[in-house]
Amino acid sequence: MTVTLGFDIEEFDFPLEKGRRIDLDTQLDVSYEGFDYILALLDSLKLKATFYTTANFALHRPEIVLRASAAGHEIASHDYYHGMETPDPAGSRRVLEELTGRAVIGYRAPRLAAISSAELSAAGFEYDSSVNPTWIPGRYNNMFSPRDIYKKEGLVVYPASVAWPLRVPLFWIALHVMPLSLYKILTRTALHRDGHLNLYFHPWEFSDRLSDKTFGVPGYISGCSGSRLRVKFERLLRWLVERGCRFDTTGHYLGFNE
Repeated sequence: MTVTLGFDIEEFDFPLEKGRRIDLDTQLDVSYEGFDYILALLDSLKLKATFYTTANFALHRPEIVLRASAAGHEIASHDYYHGMETPDPAGSRRVLEELTGRAVIGYRAPRLAAISSAELSAAGFEYDSSVNPTWIPGRYNNMFSPRDIYKKEGLVVYPASVAWPLRVPLFWIALHVMPLSLYKILTRTALHRDGHLNLYFHPWEFSDRLSDKTFGVPGYISGCSGSRLRVKFERLLRWLVERGCRFDTTGHYLGFNE
């Protein structure tokens, strides 16, 4: 059983969605705080992960992206800007490869927006992890999309994990709102059905600054964020390790040499 942890490294622009003003430095700092914690945790547990990084974050905070790459984690693309209306996957890939000196073969669209597989393939990507095969009101309806790994227009598509048989999403919000005992039960069903877990989170979730009322983060997220979420997340990872799960980067798990 394999677990691929994915972290979307981006500008913390959640407040902008709520009409709140937040300057770029603050956006970057909140994400940096969580990123720093995640790197330390993964190092202590000797686990590898994939960091889907916006080019904008990498250009403004290159040192921590290089730390992640040097530690053996995979750097993949989360496009150029998190709030970019017109995607630029090729531009983001170029920036990340120039920074790290390593091939960037994976992509995840900001907010899991739909993007052409042909466009990603033409930009040099080998896989896309932008599909959450479930229904989330106001976001997307992929209830009938494949949950298994498949190929589309020359690209490997690696969907996020959902429970079985009901497609309850196991994405980042689920860990905030569910008791850990329930989340574990649901992850077991996905492991049993699929043989792997593809889980994704954001570094900014692990910042204690989410409780700042000026950010406008709803209580169902901020109520279990920062240090509270760190405890819950660490317990989850240790439980998966104790179950004998192997943690791998997404590119390596899918059979690519990144």
